[in-house]
Amino acid sequence: MPSKVYNNVEDHRLLDGNTQIEDVTKVGLPTIKHTTTTIDASGMAMSVDMPNTTHIDAMDYSITHNNGVNCEILANPGKHTQEFRTVRQRYNVAKGEIEHESVKYRLTGVHVETQKGDIETGSPFGSTDKYSCLRYEEIVNGKTTILIDATAGIIKYNGKSFTDAVQNMLK
Repeated sequence: MPSKVYNNVEDHRLLDGNTQIEDVTKVGLPTIKHTTTTIDASGMAMSVDMPNTTHIDAMDYSITHNNGVNCEILANPGKHTQEFRTVRQRYNVAKGEIEHESVKYRLTGVHVETQKGDIETGSPFGSTDKYSCLRYEEIVNGKTTILIDATAGIIKYNGKSFTDAVQNMLK
């Protein structure tokens, strides 16, 4: 019988450098999209967008908060090194058990914009800060599942490099 697992975020914490940021309501993780080349050859029934597994389009991410303790740091111009820690509650249907797992996202980005939000009576005065992503790392239960580093030229999924083979052929 296949094992179905349902995940829910139980709690989270954001660090910018070594500073804990409080009252973060949402982190919009980047969209990872490989650059594609359209192949449209004679005899093909349709065009095909072929992804380049060694290159990823520019990525951005966002952090939405209620201007709580240390949130002003998020709008500082320049480079930010951030770690977003989450604990996911997993319900394993096949076993009928509730489990927990640690998921960390380490992001390095350059601050691009601050959306100051809306002023509404009875609502928190929140903001959203946006960043251009330079490095993205996803770690599940201590194992790095995705590592993308624009400046180092690294694209790895589950420990397998998608850039090394091409770079080795160029030597």
